[in-house]
Amino acid sequence: MHGFVSLMGQETLVQRLQQAIISGRVAHAYLITGAPGSGKKTLAVAFAQALFCTEQPGTACGTCRNCRRVEARNHPDMIVIEPDGGRIKIDQVRDLKDRFSLQAYEGRWKVGIIVGAETMTVEAANSLLKLLEEPSGQAVIMLLSASPSMLLPTIVSRCQRIAMKPIPRQLIASFLEREYGLSPETALVIAGLADGRLGQAKELAQGPNLARIEEIRSALVGRESPGLKALRLAAELDAEPEALEFALQVVVTWLRDMLLLALGCDRQVMVHQDRYEELLEQSRLYSPSAIMQAVWQVEVAARALKGNANRRLTLDALFYQLADLNSSSRASEVYKYGKSSGSQI
Repeated sequence: MHGFVSLMGQETLVQRLQQAIISGRVAHAYLITGAPGSGKKTLAVAFAQALFCTEQPGTACGTCRNCRRVEARNHPDMIVIEPDGGRIKIDQVRDLKDRFSLQAYEGRWKVGIIVGAETMTVEAANSLLKLLEEPSGQAVIMLLSASPSMLLPTIVSRCQRIAMKPIPRQLIASFLEREYGLSPETALVIAGLADGRLGQAKELAQGPNLARIEEIRSALVGRESPGLKALRLAAELDAEPEALEFALQVVVTWLRDMLLLALGCDRQVMVHQDRYEELLEQSRLYSPSAIMQAVWQVEVAARALKGNANRRLTLDALFYQLADLNSSSRASEVYKYGKSSGSQI
């Protein structure tokens, strides 16, 4: 699927942008916001295709020469800027300004897409502001941001804001069954972890991530040598720091499901519905306060790992405690002493 058709669950936003093209009221700047994996870049590319399409203007056929070039990011009248070394720098914005100062090579429109706009340096942001203050011709700039509060208010005020909508869980699950061949049970789990973000669901549906989810859940429910399994999982994650955020998300949703069951909530609100019996058994072993304390410990660990904590020591302490929520030890006591020259994140 190409163009606006690929934006499942975003019909209201699509209609708004299509109407802007049809009525000739396309804004000079848009701020597209949403969590990672929510479809911001997909929407921006689809909008560009709709502007450039020669077969179905305002909709995008997805197959004409212009649509294909936009999809491949090599249309001469479109520039896509992404963070370089974690930041968008002034030279990148200057390149955008230089491109916009020229006439369009083909057609009428010039399009600029800035991915991760909140990472602009102060110099880059100020340079972009001058461009937004002096729009020229049929040019559109799209700023994509997961943290719009980090942008200059003066930049935000000059943009039309578009917020990506969370997609219903069942809609994502049906998509995963159809496009990825997942079982209904697995598709529901992935959709729950994706939390309304189709792009995130597509990533989680990849084979290695599916295997990782099962590995983490098995470690959390293991009856034999739970402490040893916890330490083994901590060692594996220490060796794969790029998987940490995802792994902790799985852990938090597991604990949340335990808490919901402990409080008597319905099975349908759970993420890990396919592990209902195991979660129900675990929820009977611990008090709601013990489970809530465990959730807090995971959050503290996540903050410590983003700081300067020793990764291996932090993970060992966290997962060893999660093996027995009734343990009197507190993993957070370890973090303050975990800063060293050892493995870092």
